[in-house]
Amino acid sequence: MRLKDDRLSDRAKFQVQMHRLLSLLGAALILGFAPLYALAGPSGTDPLWARFGVAGLLVGIFAASYFSFWIRARFVACVQGAAYVTMGWFASIATLNQFSVDYATGLLLVYVMLAAVVGFGARSMSRVLWFLAYGFLLTAAGLATGPLVGPSSSASAPVLLGSMGTVAAVEGTLTRGWLRIQERIREQESRFRGLANSLPGAVFQFYAREDGSVGHRFVSEHTEEILGISSDPDGFLERCLSRVPEGRRREMERSIREAVETESRWEFETPFDRPSGDRIWAYGASVPERRENETVFNGVILDITGRKRRERRLSAIFNQTYQFTGLMKPDGTVIEVNDTALQFGDLTREEVTGKPLWETHWAQTGEESKKRLKEAIQRAAEGELVRYERPVRGREGALDADFSIRPVTDEEGDVTLLIPEARDITELKERERKLREAKEEAEKARREAEEAKEEAESASRAKSAMLANMSHEIRTPLTSVIGFAEAIGEETSEEAPASRFAGLIQKSGKRLLRTLDGVLNLSKLEAGRAGLTPGPVDLEAQAREAAREASAKAEKKGVDVRLETGPARARADEGAAEIIVQNLLSNAIKYTEEGGTVWVRTRQKSRIQQEKSAGAEAGTEAGPEAGPESGSEQTKDGRAPASAAVLEVEDTGIGMEPEEVEAMFEPFRQESEGLSREYEGTGLGLTVAQRAAEQMGGSIEVDTEKGEGSRFVARLPGADPEAGQDKAGQDKAGQDKAGQSREDR
Repeated sequence: MRLKDDRLSDRAKFQVQMHRLLSLLGAALILGFAPLYALAGPSGTDPLWARFGVAGLLVGIFAASYFSFWIRARFVACVQGAAYVTMGWFASIATLNQFSVDYATGLLLVYVMLAAVVGFGARSMSRVLWFLAYGFLLTAAGLATGPLVGPSSSASAPVLLGSMGTVAAVEGTLTRGWLRIQERIREQESRFRGLANSLPGAVFQFYAREDGSVGHRFVSEHTEEILGISSDPDGFLERCLSRVPEGRRREMERSIREAVETESRWEFETPFDRPSGDRIWAYGASVPERRENETVFNGVILDITGRKRRERRLSAIFNQTYQFTGLMKPDGTVIEVNDTALQFGDLTREEVTGKPLWETHWAQTGEESKKRLKEAIQRAAEGELVRYERPVRGREGALDADFSIRPVTDEEGDVTLLIPEARDITELKERERKLREAKEEAEKARREAEEAKEEAESASRAKSAMLANMSHEIRTPLTSVIGFAEAIGEETSEEAPASRFAGLIQKSGKRLLRTLDGVLNLSKLEAGRAGLTPGPVDLEAQAREAAREASAKAEKKGVDVRLETGPARARADEGAAEIIVQNLLSNAIKYTEEGGTVWVRTRQKSRIQQEKSAGAEAGTEAGPEAGPESGSEQTKDGRAPASAAVLEVEDTGIGMEPEEVEAMFEPFRQESEGLSREYEGTGLGLTVAQRAAEQMGGSIEVDTEKGEGSRFVARLPGADPEAGQDKAGQDKAGQDKAGQSREDR
């Protein structure tokens, strides 16, 4: 009965099967020799129950192997254990019978056979040596204790022990040789299986005997991965055929019969339905080898689904591509062309295949063109990729084509095929022409735009220079007018009309002077002639000074100015920083009604604080810290400064709509405009402040709401604390800007 258990290896199955036979044979011999010993020595001691017990042990192990995998997995060890029991039993019987000649001979025979059984199933010499020593010691012990149980032995103890020693030596030598042979066989099998399982396909060995029987001796483990069926050689052919579609199955059976009958190479491709439900394409191939009474086919099965898919895809591409594609021999003879090329020339395959390419309809575009085509084919046949533009003739005339010939080489580098390709580039040529024209037009427009830009920039610079010159020219006599008005006011009594007129002249003159200063500063900033000199500036001190100077104006209007300042040192132009502080504060006072409040705050902000502010969510209410300050400043080179000096001016004034904030920083723009405007000013203060801040690497942001007030936040690059200590010793650059107007919006 053939053992079927996928959990055991093929070698383990073979060992179990052989030891099953040996266990049955041993049981039969034990019972079969009982009557022989009874006839030879009727007076001998040989209880039948003992024989039946040992034989029953062997039969029980045999039967249990069919019902218990645990027994099957350890069947060889169980049989070897039974051999120890059998040897002990027969040595005891021989001892009880005083090692008579029959029992001494039987003991020697049992010793030989059981040692052979142990050696057959052993994987090392140690088990065999242990059994040989066990049998020898049992015999020696029996001979030593024999006189105690009866008359002296009829067998010579030295002869018996010598015989057993000889048997042990011979058995040991033979077993050692047997184990070496088995080890070599296992190594060869391991190499073969390792090689077979390392191959990408399923390796198999198929046999066909002269009696007509066929089957497989070996199937590699990759079979289960590729075909999804068991790799057990038993019934492998039937399992394969059952998964092949009916029509292809008959063809496959016929191809196998022909290969067996003619002892020729076998190849076959077929769809194969895996048990999982998906279908693959399988390719099988084998080579016959004639042996005694049989033919062996060593072969492999490959999954060629991917190749088949690529072949179908390539076939579709070859015949449906818009390019003209074909195959040629190295001498230029056409082998195949795609449908696109045939349709373009209104040709059939029979009209072009077998002809040189230069003789086909497509190449009839002049002798010079035909000559160049022959040269291109010759160069491609030598291994060169040839590509050039040439005309290709169709049924309705010729077109411009991007033509190429690509060589195909074999493993040795020899050219075996040529692939000619032609792509219609008529439209491409037209697009290239239009593109060149468009490029020329674009280049012309770019030059004109650059010229217009240069003219605009030149006009802007000229305008700014003119405004600066006009401001200087007007400011000089205006200063004299203001001075004379002050002198007249001091020389006349307050009740005199002249004193009142002098005051009006002085007030209007200062207002005009502030306007001129604003225009002058803005023009300098726009023209890049402001001459800003960065240095350490104490922003806190400037804020306090500006608040002190504006206190009279604030008190007169009924506005409360509150200082909440902390250390803030900026690296900026001192005069420009002063303009920013004064303009923001003046702007807040101007647009705050009586009873309102203006807060002036300063602080230093480190890089870490800036990064945290940049990561905060916009719109989070955090008192005066929220709003525009949620971002971080950057210098002109795009990097965040080491720290930032922050000036914040907040008021409870009229405010404005948030969407109007951007227009707030445009020159000459105010909250109220036209003849009915409520507030004085030129609308330059915020513009000048913002431009000055930006040119120093800073920024001004605003958070405002109509009727709720406004909050302006000016950030300037921070200065090192040590640099701020030397500020008092530096010249105040840009002091002429200190009189800048404080009206805006």
